[in-house]
Amino acid sequence: PSHLLQAISPAVVPALTHIVNTSLHTGVFPSTFKQARITPLLKKPTLNPTLLENYRPVSLLPFIAKTLERVVFNQVSAFLTQNNLLDSNQSGFRSGHSTETALLSVVEALRLARAASKSSILIWLDLSAAFDTVNHQILLSTLLENGISGTARQWFESYLSDRSFKVSWRGEVSKSQHLATGVPQGSVLGPLLFSVYMASLGSVIQKHGFSYHCYADDTQLYLSFHPDDPTIAARISACLTDISCWMTDHHLQLNLAKTELLVVSTNPSLYQNFTIQLGSSTITPSKTARNLGVVIDDKLNFSDHIAKTAVCE
Repeated sequence: PSHLLQAISPAVVPALTHIVNTSLHTGVFPSTFKQARITPLLKKPTLNPTLLENYRPVSLLPFIAKTLERVVFNQVSAFLTQNNLLDSNQSGFRSGHSTETALLSVVEALRLARAASKSSILIWLDLSAAFDTVNHQILLSTLLENGISGTARQWFESYLSDRSFKVSWRGEVSKSQHLATGVPQGSVLGPLLFSVYMASLGSVIQKHGFSYHCYADDTQLYLSFHPDDPTIAARISACLTDISCWMTDHHLQLNLAKTELLVVSTNPSLYQNFTIQLGSSTITPSKTARNLGVVIDDKLNFSDHIAKTAVCE
């Protein structure tokens, strides 16, 4: 248990330091640190406990493993930051950034556009099991492109390979299952690695003239335009098509059924019949959408969020 290790830290620090340094120098992540224990947790107390979709998997990793990860995280994060390799439009897992910066960045841009008598489109992309489907070879190649080579790259290859998990449920533990893809859930490095993996998506979005902001795997893209612009639907469709292709190339799945679209306009009646066709899916505007825990409406007055918050209190 972590509290026990903390209590006896003076006695174990030398051994722990040796483990960390040996791992870094050899480029090997200890195999004993690679197994996770998964505990299903009901998402809300009011949900039906007999339905599997109502559970969230909580991944528990060894405390010492996360200590080693923290050392690597600090070094890699500093390297990526100093060399401007992190996406400036990513607010997840970065010092001085949060869900608030992600929300404020987008909402303020939409407010300024409306003040200039422009309409705006805001789209929320939904990914299916994004962290679990990351392709290791693509991730390792991306790390190499960012200057992480030699023993450092070898360490990450060791870190990602031969991972497994067991499920713990009501006193019973399942057989070990191998993990061939994904970044480790519940890990220190997983979110940072995912951000690196997703970074090239930004250029795909910007190629179509859209702005964007991310928080982890939550991606918001938005575009402001003159209300009489007849090309908007085609531009949105083209952008989403390219995003979908990028996702496929990176072994990620864009969930079009949960992708939401909001139109912010001084004249909402212009968009009553507005739709986006993408393959066999049709995306229609919503009046409201939940974004990082906040309900945003097409008037940007947050009345729906205030009403829901007042009811909860």
